[in-house]
Amino acid sequence: MHSIGPADNYLDKGYIRKVDPAREDVQSTWYLPHFSLIRPDRTTTKTRIVFDASASCQSVSLNQIIQQDPTLQRELTDVLLRFRRNPVAVLCDIAEMYLHVEIAPKDRSYFRFLWRDMQTNRVPDIYECSRVTFGVNCSPFLTQLVTQEHAKKFADEFPAAADN
Repeated sequence: MHSIGPADNYLDKGYIRKVDPAREDVQSTWYLPHFSLIRPDRTTTKTRIVFDASASCQSVSLNQIIQQDPTLQRELTDVLLRFRRNPVAVLCDIAEMYLHVEIAPKDRSYFRFLWRDMQTNRVPDIYECSRVTFGVNCSPFLTQLVTQEHAKKFADEFPAAADN
């Protein structure tokens, strides 16, 4: 019997998928080391899997070869000045924000990892991420880009929300 952990939750939600090596014909792959980050004080995601895309293999890491786009997040001073613009400020914490952004199917083989639920006496299963993850240098850019594009897309319907 295996334990119920973050990987089981991610699998149920479709954030990852189990790979059958016998049925794969992918030319290139990358395996990411990972660890659990446990935050019992959080109201949204108490346990999250963090992938270490900076870990290197033969002096190369995924973060070194993946394109890191510019920062789309506002500077802190801009954010603080916006608080003075209106009498009421609204903040939010989007639960599992990164995990709501899909990775293109052709790129998913570069986001693989091994998992065996602490059962050290068996060969680990292979999984690949279908969603953007923590620990990859382009993840903040991708999630901000998707958020800004959705704001533009729905600006006519929700003009106050689109005013960023």
